[in-house]
Amino acid sequence: MPDSRPEDLIRQLRSLAEDFADVHHLTQRTGLLDDDAVLMPLIARIRTTQSLTNKAITLTLAVGDSTTGSTAAGRSAIEHLTGAARRGNDAGGHLLAAIPAATALHRTPRSGPRRPRTPRTSAHHLALRRHIGAATNLLRDTPVICLDAAALITATLATSSKAATPEALPRLTDPQRAAFRLISQGAVRIRQREGRAPFLDISVPAPTITATVAALERKKLVTRDTSTSPDEGQELILTAVGQSALPAIVLRTDAPSRTTPAPAPPRRRTR
Repeated sequence: MPDSRPEDLIRQLRSLAEDFADVHHLTQRTGLLDDDAVLMPLIARIRTTQSLTNKAITLTLAVGDSTTGSTAAGRSAIEHLTGAARRGNDAGGHLLAAIPAATALHRTPRSGPRRPRTPRTSAHHLALRRHIGAATNLLRDTPVICLDAAALITATLATSSKAATPEALPRLTDPQRAAFRLISQGAVRIRQREGRAPFLDISVPAPTITATVAALERKKLVTRDTSTSPDEGQELILTAVGQSALPAIVLRTDAPSRTTPAPAPPRRRTR
């Protein structure tokens, strides 16, 4: 069982997010390989995914045993990690289900005349692509889920005296709130090469755009670490205002600003 101190849990969750991001990238690249050479990389992805899933389960139990486990944030972090473990398990299941097709398509190293390639429209090819695609989709959001769990635990470390009241907080959209959580875990850098527009370097696959980060900068919640050059990449960090607002932003659940009306029932045509 890993150390259940909140600081150690945050560090391990950040590491788990990076590992899940790596296996997502590798699984995505596995789908680009020739189908007759995919078997061994596929087996490697299964081993890694299963290992990370087990780690997510272990960290889920560690959060439950920690001092934050009895808090609302701790319970939410447990739900996040349970979801990450479920996604990892389902992704591993899809990769495992792709093994029979990959085995049927596998071509051994050339020691004689090779048999003709199987048409890419065969049942084996279609099954292989379907399972690898499903695993890639499941792994795409898993790193962000782990970082969100880390952000929840980070929020519990802030003392209530430093927490900003909800009335003092700027209004944030859902994408801005999601980007704020990623930034709080050191997952976002801004890079800018000479003569080019700045772009985001994010350690996990997340749909964060530069305009969203710029909005957080205008609201004085985040800033850039200028100890490095823009060409090397400047990490986005929370300002003093962002640090004090962290618990309220991460733990706050806003009600919809207006209720969405139910769709009208379809009209019946009368003759």
